Amino acid sequence: MKSAIFAAALSTLWLLAAAPASAQGSFGALPIESCQDYVARAMSQAQMATGCNFPGVRWSLDSDAHMTWCKAASPRDRGREDDERREALLTCRGDFGAVPITNCNEYAARSRSQVELAQSLDGCTFEGMRWSANLVQHKHWCNRNAPARHAFEDAERRKELAACKAKPK
Repeated sequence: MKSAIFAAALSTLWLLAAAPASAQGSFGALPIESCQDYVARAMSQAQMATGCNFPGVRWSLDSDAHMTWCKAASPRDRGREDDERREALLTCRGDFGAVPITNCNEYAARSRSQVELAQSLDGCTFEGMRWSANLVQHKHWCNRNAPARHAFEDAERRKELAACKAKPK
């Protein structure tokens, strides 16, 4: 019984974490309360930026560096940093080679970052389950499929994002 309650609570937390970034209002970025969530987002965005040549610690692939920064930052500052990385990703095509995915938590975090980036782009339509904002759904899909499929889906989302960003405005 306890494990069922824990599983339900965990699923609820994942759903809350998957809330769309477009819910930002006139007060700026949505705060990120959890450092674990912040680090997952930061690592995913830094991986997506591979090949973009962005400078600075913001793009570090060192999760400990992101965790250290997060612990000293306010939830609002974490949200602003997340927004800054997302805005920068809008300027990079990102249509480079494969970026390894080591586990389903990483797959789900990267899916979320790609969906949030897609929501930030104007003039493009992203359709299908690949673009679902439901983080739990991405994680369950990952758990049921082979790692080669994870890499394929990630690459396909990146190709669609790159094609959208390459469109003349």
